[in-house]
Order: sequence, then C-alpha cells, then structure tokens
Amino acid sequence: MRVSKPPEERKKEMIDTAMRLFAQKGYEATTMTDIAKEMKVVSGLCYRYFRSKEELYQEALNSYAEECAAPMIQILNKDLPSVMDYMVRLTEHFRDTDGKEKYHAFFHREGNEMFHKQLELRMLSLLEQPVLDMVKRWEEKGFIDEEYSRSLALFILYGQMPIINDDTLTTEVKLQALSKFIEKLLR
Repeated sequence: MRVSKPPEERKKEMIDTAMRLFAQKGYEATTMTDIAKEMKVVSGLCYRYFRSKEELYQEALNSYAEECAAPMIQILNKDLPSVMDYMVRLTEHFRDTDGKEKYHAFFHREGNEMFHKQLELRMLSLLEQPVLDMVKRWEEKGFIDEEYSRSLALFILYGQMPIINDDTLTTEVKLQALSKFIEKLLR
C-alpha cells in the first residue's frame, strides 16, 4: 500500500535517507535508486523532488548548515552584558553538540574533506554577519578598541576553524585552546 506524505515531510525523509547512505556507502557510490529503495518508494518519486543527486545534496548541505548555525546565531544576536557571557554560552553549546551533529558521520568521514569544507564555508557565511554585529556591540560598550573591530570579528570567526575541525582533539581541549586564544586577542 502506498503511503502518502506531505511534500515537506517526504523531502526531509529523502534528505535524511540520502545523508545516511552517503555516510555508509559514500557519496559517489550512492544513487538516487539506492535512496528510493531504502525509502521503499519508486525512483521516480525522488526525481519528483530533486532533479539530481547533486541537487539533493546541495539542499541537504544548505538546510543542515542553517540548522547547525541557528542556535549559535541566537546566542550571537543576544545583547549580553559581557564578552565572557558570550564565551560561556557558545562554549556550552559547543560542548553539547560537538561530534553529535545530525550528519556528522558523513561530513567527518575519511575522504569527505571537500564536502566538509563546503559545509564549513556555508556555516561561516551564515555566521559572519552575526559575529560582526556582536563585535560591533562590544565596541559600542567599550569592551574592545574600535580600530580593528571588523578584523577582530573575522579573525575570531575564521581563525577558530582549524581547532574546531581537528578531530584529533577532544571537545574539552578544543574549548581550552579557543578560550585561551580569544582571551589573548581581546587583551
């Protein structure tokens, strides 16, 4: 018996199934037919929602980046009383989510460095303006010198990526390193 689902629910199911298969079999080895078979639907249904596997992946990448960035953007957009308050909230969020992200297995799979870099770039583009806005608020409150505030914001955002993405480090070591570096920058 055919099960009819609302279009957005079906689309999300396809994306989740595809990302699970990409993590298991690899992106190149996974076909739209594989995705349909795993979902127990006909292949044509997948093509009804996505013209290609590449389009499906791009939509998954974009929606996943937005999903991952949203809690950080909420924190960055708050008007908190001190730099340390931002650090504490961002640290708590990172501690709660590092390595537990929905599609972590795919983006951190050996050989998927290009895919991970695409995710990183999309996340950075989503986070850039909120970080710039946060640092502007720091400047207005006198927490930092205005001369290099834009450069500081971008340096903090882009400079932390090698630490965050280093899977040889534990979450706690990453947080210790990030805190130490950011504290030194803000002196």
